[in-house]
Amino acid sequence: MANDTQALDQTTAAFALSAAITVLFNTLLTWIKELSEPFHDFMAALTGHHWITQGLVDVIVFIVLGYVFVRTGTAARMPATSLVNTLVAAVVIAGIGLAGFFLVA
Repeated sequence: MANDTQALDQTTAAFALSAAITVLFNTLLTWIKELSEPFHDFMAALTGHHWITQGLVDVIVFIVLGYVFVRTGTAARMPATSLVNTLVAAVVIAGIGLAGFFLVA
């Protein structure tokens, strides 16, 4: 079994943290887009469909944050277990947030 204190390399750690933040950002963007028709229409007008725009924005956020975290070494200072727990928690929170939103809306 792997040692719990084992560190991830800087790039892996940076993009794991970026993924956690991007997942939560995607949930927030979905809520805003679905609650604001003008914003929804604006996103749809950019690429022809609001989900395509949202996907592109998410990819850009993921890459930019990952790059920033690589350059600053922010995520590399976190233990691997904490990064994995953060990513799992973000996915669970986002899943509950999206499911709850669409069940209520």
